Formats: sequence, structure tokens, C-alpha cells
Amino acid sequence: MTAADGDAELLPLRTDFDVVWRGFDPGQVRRHVAATEADLRALAVDRDEAVARAEDLTRQLENARAEIHVLRQQLDRVCRTPVDPQALDYRLRRMAELAHEQAAEITARAKAAAEHHWASAERASTRLRERYDRLVGELDERRRELEAEHREVMRQAHDRVHAMTRQAELRRRELDEQAAELREQVQADFELAMNARRAEAAADLAARRAAAEAEAARLVREAEARAAGIVAEAQRRVDELRGRRDRIAEGLRTARELLAEAEPLLDPLPEEVLPEEVLVEEVLVEERSTDGVPAGGALPDVVTALPTQRSELELAS
Repeated sequence: MTAADGDAELLPLRTDFDVVWRGFDPGQVRRHVAATEADLRALAVDRDEAVARAEDLTRQLENARAEIHVLRQQLDRVCRTPVDPQALDYRLRRMAELAHEQAAEITARAKAAAEHHWASAERASTRLRERYDRLVGELDERRRELEAEHREVMRQAHDRVHAMTRQAELRRRELDEQAAELREQVQADFELAMNARRAEAAADLAARRAAAEAEAARLVREAEARAAGIVAEAQRRVDELRGRRDRIAEGLRTARELLAEAEPLLDPLPEEVLPEEVLVEEVLVEERSTDGVPAGGALPDVVTALPTQRSELELAS
């Protein structure tokens, strides 16, 4: 188990709690309240219309009563002024009778209409007031029920939230304990893995060190063998050069002896000295002074060529 696997199991923390909400559906409650408010507004409009109609009927009744009162006063004045029917002609008597009949009829109609309208208005007002009071009572009762339900729902929600909080706290503690145990296990696994890797690294390092030491020993042996071969070759070259040096030294001694023996014979007369002989003499003097070896065996060639040059000089003279 690695640290990444432990993190994948721990994070994110999963609660797996079911979301539950007891009580009425808020949407249904809002729709019911909205419908009730719409009914109340409609009832208020109906009430206002009924009140306006009752007021209109009241005004009409008051107007009719005023008209009846005026007609009654006129009739009273007419009645207080007695008219002798005998003193009137037939036409006037008929007009007075018709006037009395019309006044009585108007008074009766106005009174009947006023009583009818007033009774209708009273009944409508009573019905509206009763309906309004009933709806207001129902709304108050519904409001009290909703408030009680709301308080109950809030109490249940509070209890549920409190219980969920306790459960979440317990779950968090359990998860913390599991996480602590998992961290300890991961730490132990990590330490074991690191110890194993350290052991593997130490073994690998020891193997590499042994291989490096073996390779170094092999390289040292090869270098020593190569150095021994180089030393042997150098010694052989030195021995060869020493042999050549001895041979050259022996040849130089022989040449010096020959030169010493031939020197009296090689001395020319002053008038016989030629530039070539002077050059040869300078070369011989330089060789004696440096005691060196001519390059490419030049000294034996010169010594060999001396008798030939001597014979040529004698023939020329």
C-alpha cells in the first residue's frame, strides 16, 4: 500500500447520509396560501362591490324617502286646507282624487321599493359579512395550523439537524481514527519499503564497489603489465643504444688512432692547401673539440677519402 492509495481512500470524505425532510411540501403550502390570498382578494372585491351597491341602494332609499317626505308635506298642506268638493266642479274634484290616488300609489311604491332594496341590501350585506367572517375565521384557523405545523417542522428539522450533526461528528471521529491508523500503517509500510530499498541500495553499492575494485585491480594489473612491457622495451632500447654507443665509441677510438697515424702524412705544404682541404681540416678540428659522432657515419667516409684526395693532389702537382 502506497501513500497515494491511502489518500485516494481517505479523500474526499464521504458521509453517505440520506437527505430527509419531514413536513408539508413547501411548494404546496405556498400554492395553497397563494390560492387563499386570491380568494381573500376576490372576497374583498365582492365585499367592496356589495358595500358600494348597498350604499347606492341606501342613497336611492334616502332619495325616495326625501321625495315621499316632500309629497307627504304637500299632501298635508293640501289636506290642511280643506276643499269643499261641492264648491269645485267635477273636473277639479276628479283631479284632486287622481292626485290623492297617485300620491298614495307613489308613496306605496316608494315604500315597497325602499323596503325591498333595503331588505336585499341587508341580506346581501349579512351574507357577505357572514362569508367574510367565515373566511377570516378559516384563514385564521389555517394560519394557526400552518404556524403550528411550521413550528413542528422547525422543531423536527432542528432535532434532525442536531442528530445528523452528532452522527457526522461521530463519523468524523471514526474517520479520523481510521485515517490515523491508516497513516500509521502507511508510515510503517513506508519505513519497511525504505529499509528494504536501503538494503537493496547498500547491496547494490557493495556489489558495485566490489566490481569497481575488481575492475580497478584488473586495470592496475594491466597497467603494471603494460608498464613492465614498456620498461622491458625501454631497457631493450637502452641496451641496444648502449651497444650502438659502445660500437660508435670503438669506431671513434679507431678513427682517432688512424687519424693520429695519418696526421703526419696529411699535413700539406702551405702552397698546396686547397679550400676543400681547409674545409676538411676544420671539420676534423671541430670533431676533436666536441668529441661527437658524425651523423650517418660521415667520419669513416672522410677518413677513407683522405688517401684518395692525397693522391689526386700529388698528381695535380
